[in-house]
Amino acid sequence: MNLLFVNTNQTRMPDPVPPIGLSYLAGAMRRAQHDCDIFDLTFQSQFEEKLKASIRGRKPEVIGLSLRNVDNTAYPKTVSYFEHFQKIVRICREVAPETPIVVGGPAFSLFPEEFMESLDVDYGIAGEGEIALLELLEKLESGDFPTEKIIFHAQGGQVNLDELTPAWDLMETQRYFHDGGSLNIQTKRGCRFKCAYCSYPLLEGASVRQRSPEKVVDEMEYCFNEYGIDYFFFVDNVFNYPREHSIAICDTIIKRGLKVKWTAYTSPGVEDEKMFSIYKEAGCDALDFGSDAMSNVSLATMSKWFTVTKIKEASHWCRKYEINFSHSLIFGSPGETKDSVEETIANVHECDPTVVIAMIGVRLYPNTPLSNRLIKKGWITRKEIGLKPVFYVEESIREFIFDRLLEERQNYSNWIMPGFGKKMKHPMLFERLRNKGAKGPMWKMLA
Repeated sequence: MNLLFVNTNQTRMPDPVPPIGLSYLAGAMRRAQHDCDIFDLTFQSQFEEKLKASIRGRKPEVIGLSLRNVDNTAYPKTVSYFEHFQKIVRICREVAPETPIVVGGPAFSLFPEEFMESLDVDYGIAGEGEIALLELLEKLESGDFPTEKIIFHAQGGQVNLDELTPAWDLMETQRYFHDGGSLNIQTKRGCRFKCAYCSYPLLEGASVRQRSPEKVVDEMEYCFNEYGIDYFFFVDNVFNYPREHSIAICDTIIKRGLKVKWTAYTSPGVEDEKMFSIYKEAGCDALDFGSDAMSNVSLATMSKWFTVTKIKEASHWCRKYEINFSHSLIFGSPGETKDSVEETIANVHECDPTVVIAMIGVRLYPNTPLSNRLIKKGWITRKEIGLKPVFYVEESIREFIFDRLLEERQNYSNWIMPGFGKKMKHPMLFERLRNKGAKGPMWKMLA
């Protein structure tokens, strides 16, 4: 079939995000002999007429919309993307009123019923799309058009991850690399951890499924040779679990003599000196630790499985091996106190990260352990957890948290607080740094 995918994401701060999920999805469709193209909104602030022209010119039999985020997840300056999605659907309907519209992506997968009720679309795919979309297309090709809107709930684990082939040739890959400093790559899906607020197990499954290290490095080599990409971002929710899998990837990079650098999301709970030594040898330049807190009380409340001691050890090894590192923290979780806030701040200074990314409030998503707990307590209803962003902030210390973190940001330039107060720095600075060849996460250059 003739397919047109639309990458709806336009967020570019601090960096444009290469749509890896859509890239793998398009690759899967082409393997199945479907003809597809991608209309990417990332670099187009004014896109309406160009999108219309693309639809008219291609005359797709199916239009697929990829929804990455529901909102910017930054409290209190929260920005919803729902009206933006509505505008895109309206354009598609105006130009091609009879063409089926299929919507998917992480945002849709979190709120499938809500999006189907609120957007004028025909079908939705919640979860992995590589197989589910093929099944839908088979029905449409055979003339089996359902008369009602349908959501396909894809089950995690069906997709053979070693068959993933990114369709980067359908996008401005080199511009993503120039403007964003890296290219995304995925080495696994799923998460076995049960962090109270996290949606990853809901999106990808509660068990970890791995790509073979050889296939991962094959993809890196291809991008290096084809596009000159020499900096990668492992976008797994936890790159260093299983530890042995991440080390095997690094060993493969080293054995092949691939001269690249990389960054990743990691957990401070899975680490030792050998791991950091191998990471460094394989080109590790920066790590973002999803620590969430540096108080054992707060860590327990968020169902984190590691302790402050492990966070300090991970920080120590990063400093020893000269790896840039950030700690992402969430303040105001249930049970947070003034003492736990002060303990976290004190331990941040002891860890001495390149930057600390401090978020205030926990964004609630349906079916997470924290949301279920709050519903049971009567703090919120399931219906209230929807497309309109809802954050939990411990009420007894709400004002204290804002004032205390503002003080830290004023005193320490390496404190980044999305959604609160002034912007990190002017976007023109980011552009200048990238034009000078700066690569990797922008946060490591903001300290």
